[in-house]
Amino acid sequence: METVFRLKASEIDSSFVAMLKKLFKAREVEITVTDIVNDETKFLLKNPKNKAHLLEALEEVKRNASLVRMSGDEFDKYRENLRKG
Repeated sequence: METVFRLKASEIDSSFVAMLKKLFKAREVEITVTDIVNDETKFLLKNPKNKAHLLEALEEVKRNASLVRMSGDEFDKYRENLRKG
């Protein structure tokens, strides 16, 4: 059995530990603690294909290629059309 819990450190209390004990009973468990960094860029760059796509898009912006320019109103209309399908 594998379970992932995502919570704030302040939410880890005796009731959480009791729930873990009840859930896993006498089984041996491994607990890994990871500090969740809310850095979307790092998250997006973890996937090699996504990273390649993002870096390619960044290069296009630097070359001023494949850019679409529009006003805020134009963007709102574009977004509405997308939502309508």
